[in-house]
Amino acid sequence: MIRIIPEQDKIYRMEIKMHMPHDSIFAFLQKRGYEVKPWLYIFEDTSFPNGTTLHEQWTFTATRTGEEQSSKTLFLIVFENELKELLREIK
Repeated sequence: MIRIIPEQDKIYRMEIKMHMPHDSIFAFLQKRGYEVKPWLYIFEDTSFPNGTTLHEQWTFTATRTGEEQSSKTLFLIVFENELKELLREIK
């Protein structure tokens, strides 16, 4: 759903709500020059009362040539940044 709402004179607010499968996100990232690869995300949680706990989660990263897989290249973070960049082109 895309909704355009007038805010002020010559100013509009755009609201977008979409449901997308992984495949569509991966295809978009690949078209923008990313390689999408599986990655075991291991992170530490210190919110437990008895100290730290390690968590593991399989996910995907989107990297360009020369980039290492990391929490900064998680595919949803990269996807969000690419969408923001695409929307900035409209401004």
